[in-house]
Amino acid sequence: MKHAKKPTRKQKEELTRLRLDPLEWLVCCETEHTITIYNRYTGKTFTKVKKERK
Repeated sequence: MKHAKKPTRKQKEELTRLRLDPLEWLVCCETEHTITIYNRYTGKTFTKVKKERK
C-alpha cells in the first residue's frame, strides 16, 4: 500500500460529505468512484464510495 498523504481541499470536502473529520483521516488512494482512507490515530483503513453531488 502507498504511503497515506494529507487530503487536498477537494478531498477534505468529500470526507466532510461522508461525515468524517478530515483532521483524523489520511488519503491512501483515490479513484473516480471510491476513496481509500487511513485513520491516523487507530490505523484502520476504509474504502468508501463517493457520494454524488447534488
